[in-house]
Amino acid sequence: MVRTLVLLLAISPALADEVHPTALEIARMRAVSDPAISADGRLAAYVVSEPRFDAQAKPKEGDTTAGWSKVARIYVVPTAGGTPKAMTWEAESVSGPTFSPDGRSLAFLRKEGEKTRLRLLPLDGGEARLLDTGKLEPATLAFTPDGSGIAFLAEAPETDEEKAAKFKTGGAEHFGHEWKPARLWTVPIDGGEAVRAFRGPQHVVEYSFSPDGKRLALVLASSSDPYEASSLLKPAIAEVGSDSARFLDDKAVTVQGIAWSPDGKKVAWMKGVDTLSLLNHLVVADPDGLGRTNAAAKLDPTLQAFAWRADSSSLVALVGERTRSRLVELAADGSRVRDLALPAERVLGPMVADKTASRLLTFSSTWTEPANPSCYDVQAGKLLVLADVNPDTKSWPHGSIEVVSWTDREGAKIEGVLTTSALARPGVKPPLVVMPHGGPDSMTTLGFSIWTSYFGARGYSVFRPNYRGSTGYGREFYAANRGRLGPIEFMDIESGVDSLIASGKADPSRLFYGGWSWGGYLTVWTIGHTSRYRAAVAGAAVVDTVFQYVTSDINHGVAAEWEFKGNPWKQLDHFDASSPMRSLGKVVTPTLVIHGESDDRVPFANGRMLYRAISDIGGEVEFYAYPREPHGFKEKAHIVDFLQHWAEWYRAHDAAGR
Repeated sequence: MVRTLVLLLAISPALADEVHPTALEIARMRAVSDPAISADGRLAAYVVSEPRFDAQAKPKEGDTTAGWSKVARIYVVPTAGGTPKAMTWEAESVSGPTFSPDGRSLAFLRKEGEKTRLRLLPLDGGEARLLDTGKLEPATLAFTPDGSGIAFLAEAPETDEEKAAKFKTGGAEHFGHEWKPARLWTVPIDGGEAVRAFRGPQHVVEYSFSPDGKRLALVLASSSDPYEASSLLKPAIAEVGSDSARFLDDKAVTVQGIAWSPDGKKVAWMKGVDTLSLLNHLVVADPDGLGRTNAAAKLDPTLQAFAWRADSSSLVALVGERTRSRLVELAADGSRVRDLALPAERVLGPMVADKTASRLLTFSSTWTEPANPSCYDVQAGKLLVLADVNPDTKSWPHGSIEVVSWTDREGAKIEGVLTTSALARPGVKPPLVVMPHGGPDSMTTLGFSIWTSYFGARGYSVFRPNYRGSTGYGREFYAANRGRLGPIEFMDIESGVDSLIASGKADPSRLFYGGWSWGGYLTVWTIGHTSRYRAAVAGAAVVDTVFQYVTSDINHGVAAEWEFKGNPWKQLDHFDASSPMRSLGKVVTPTLVIHGESDDRVPFANGRMLYRAISDIGGEVEFYAYPREPHGFKEKAHIVDFLQHWAEWYRAHDAAGR
């Protein structure tokens, strides 16, 4: 049956959840975000968001919170270690902490009523002062190099003419032209009107001031359409205050992380070369267009972040490699790679650096420890965890983890991460949940996973394969599923399951499947091609590839040209060959469908298709639809609900077969 959840104020006995971590404990986990480090490397800042649940909350007309609320705070802590200090009071939303060049103040954004406001906080005490940006709602902060102003991105407010036109037409939308570009602005810290720092017509995605404050390195898109603003990007150079930019690349591709060298003589950025979203080149270019190199020329990398060293002739880069993180120092001319010591058990997330890249602030995790703010001292080669944001996770049962490898029938070498439940008994083959990652442009690592914690505590081993198409294994591996989406991943994953069964690490009679997004796609593909799984859960799953092309916010154009080697109007057979919809008439696996009604990435109708198809053939299927939810769920009541249904779906179908 299809159910739209409105409130979750009571849990039915069938879903009572006393195994720790409970779904409620998962939903209550604090999230750490927005890392920032002072120019001298002495101080780190970050945001901690804490969900709160009122079990005594009563239903009220129009209230969809289900007793949940959220508070967020900015913390500052010395990078050498110490007690983190809360710099803001509880607020529904704070973000973007940014140190001034002299390290004496901290700019940040706070939601105040319906508006996002910019505030400046002196670190030696005092109230956070409002910097008036008028009708502009700032995002992506940075101080100007001399510290006299703060730059930010914001859409220009709607003009009176635009309002009148919208009124006159009753809100008619010129489809494809509705996206308003983000502009780059600066506002003086002593007060004054915000002015445009770049007056060109393009949508500004990223920006970096030259050390002398006279020029800008920009990442530009033609519009803020999510597809164009993620896939069709160009690096550019512009004079501050100018209305035009000089592009450094002719072809629009995926570009991230543009930054000036400390001496102002070079600009670097990460880009994908002959890929869709894999960042495999670290381009170092003369800003005047006189030459360029690939600093990562000696690697076949998945680049995640970088920072310039003080000498302007080398950079530090964070690389995702296989199931781990790797830190390297690269010569700007691509001639040298030097590995930096890093604890093998820790996986790093976002990374920012001080002015000389002597200290790197990141979020690091292990498979038993969620992401925590951590500082890496480049000279000493040491990583220091600065705070424990979720200490309760230490008491959860964690079992054991290993990287497993196998060879598929085409001879490809594949890896995956197997987490064995702490409840596993010697000599007894445990039940196995196969949970492929989404993307498919992503990778499973040895970092923390709520899925393995949640299902491992319920007695399941969790297998997360890095099938071909994953990042972290080089360009050839990443591109191997081009034009063969579906069959490639199925071959790789199923051969991995066979390997686990053969080695006695999984019970062939107690296999389960589930995933989200592209992991949901692989779930639907799998149940249409094998019946060996007792139950499956398809979360936000792609079901029809042509429908996905037409309706998704980003999965068309160059994205489809890369993945399917064509588009459905010219190469329909390429899409049909990879569409799970074509095999749904064969499904016998009991399937739970989960989807958000406001999902723009994998639109909600995909879930309805899957439910309708399995219902029509007389299969066992349940569908839970969640209002207001985008592709990644936000509302904690919904997260609690779907986690409980997911676990109960497996439990019911495991018990039924014993």
